[in-house]
Amino acid sequence: YQRRVRGVFILELMGGNCGYLTVMSGIACGADAVYIPEHPVKIDELQADASKVIDKMERGVHRGIIMRNEFSSPNYKNDFVAALYAEEGAGKYVVRNNILGHIQQGYSPSPFDRCMAAQFASKVYRNLEKRLVQESFTAEDVVVVGVIGSNTLFTPVTKLEMDKERRVPTKSSLRWLELKPLIPILSLPPPIVKTEVGQEDKIKD
Repeated sequence: YQRRVRGVFILELMGGNCGYLTVMSGIACGADAVYIPEHPVKIDELQADASKVIDKMERGVHRGIIMRNEFSSPNYKNDFVAALYAEEGAGKYVVRNNILGHIQQGYSPSPFDRCMAAQFASKVYRNLEKRLVQESFTAEDVVVVGVIGSNTLFTPVTKLEMDKERRVPTKSSLRWLELKPLIPILSLPPPIVKTEVGQEDKIKD
């Protein structure tokens, strides 16, 4: 984006019913607001966040980033949020709506990814060799391979389905929510100090 163009980016991230990825991404890139399933967003909150972005633009900031989890709200989806920000800031900035989707899973595999893929392939091949000598199969023989702790293990699909049904978030598993209040702080524009009469400069890092 050119410096003279003020833009607000509305980004939809993956994560399912958990906002961990959205919160951490917001902290990493200095997002102005994040919307997650754990904290259902209301219309007045959207309007308040849009006003904060407008205030930033008037103070000289040229970009705004709004991140929302894909399931943060059944009604306030990306198109709605983008339309709201565009209406509230008409003439002050342009809005870009982006749904990242599976692009978040990465591009070229790293050496670690390649080693893990080779390890998975080896485990699967050996497991197939054992299964081929069996005379009968059960539902427990339908498995997926993955890393549990520090071990590469097979897990029956039936067990995964049961785990999914009874999985309930606990306070210890949601401790990352304590980091969410940092997002509006980290997104603040640099302070302005007066150096000479009639002149103002931003503090540089």
